[in-house]
Amino acid sequence: MDSGRIASVLSEIERRVNRGYFFPIIGPVKGELLYAFTLLARPKLVLELGTGIGYSGLQIARGLEPGARIVTVDEDEENAREALANFRKAGIEDMVTVFVDEAGSFLEKDTSEYEMIFMDIEKSRYLDLLESCVSRLKPAGILVTDNALRPELQRFREAIMKHPRLSSAIIQVEDGVSLSVKKP
Repeated sequence: MDSGRIASVLSEIERRVNRGYFFPIIGPVKGELLYAFTLLARPKLVLELGTGIGYSGLQIARGLEPGARIVTVDEDEENAREALANFRKAGIEDMVTVFVDEAGSFLEKDTSEYEMIFMDIEKSRYLDLLESCVSRLKPAGILVTDNALRPELQRFREAIMKHPRLSSAIIQVEDGVSLSVKKP
């Protein structure tokens, strides 16, 4: 994996967004945090719910060891195509599997266990999909969610903080990121 190629594609996406291409990305600050979480977790298999145009997936890929894989899911076919193009530009297409599907539908069919799940989908779905995500995490696996401090996620925050199988923290950077570790 060529970290320079990944960094180049990340910079290209950031420049496009800064020049007015409207697509929400986690951005460089939370991107570095996601990269750091990946380095710490050392996952072999990552699930990303909400591919977008591939920005977060690229940040995760930067922290993966050889042989690790990302499964990413987005319900928008155009997003998935653009993400795949970005993964190709970065030279990581062989380590990423892109599914065009709704996150809940994918989780109903999927039986894999993951060491890391990153959730950045419609915020109204976070709470609905929490149990499915927890059940797909291996012990000591991590669930990272973007936008955790948004007002509409109050019930989700309460759920992860009180969840009997999770140890969770909310990081107050921009509109928040939550980190939950599945208890062994």
